[in-house]
Amino acid sequence: MVEIIEITKDKINCIKNLWVKLNKLHYEDSIYFEDFYESFTFEKRMESILKIEDANLKISILKDGPRYLGYCISSKDDKNGEIDSIYLEEEFRGRGYGKELINQHKKWMKENGCLKIRVAVSFGHDSVIDFYHRLGFYERHVYYELKEE
Repeated sequence: MVEIIEITKDKINCIKNLWVKLNKLHYEDSIYFEDFYESFTFEKRMESILKIEDANLKISILKDGPRYLGYCISSKDDKNGEIDSIYLEEEFRGRGYGKELINQHKKWMKENGCLKIRVAVSFGHDSVIDFYHRLGFYERHVYYELKEE
């Protein structure tokens, strides 16, 4: 039976394999920063997540028995919230699970006083744009980063 459960950050390693798949997608989709994703590790990514106070962090896991199918991590700070990371196994996409994860996290952020809720999408990762539009997220800013040669 597929269910969504909440975990604490001390259990974050259970999503490592899923996060590695997400990072691989970012690597494959990247137009300018393949080298970044190639050397980016789960441990590096989780450093900033693990520094967030428990009350300002929400981690949800989509699972079927012992199998982890996806996750969503969100954080909040003052009046701002952010979907920090989300991933679903490919065979579970398009079934409403991603929408449910995002909606639960948006609700949590709103209940905790967030006035702005954001999600950052890596440039080139166009396959998720329609998904976010359907959930009410739209482009507001485009940031450019200097690529060191």
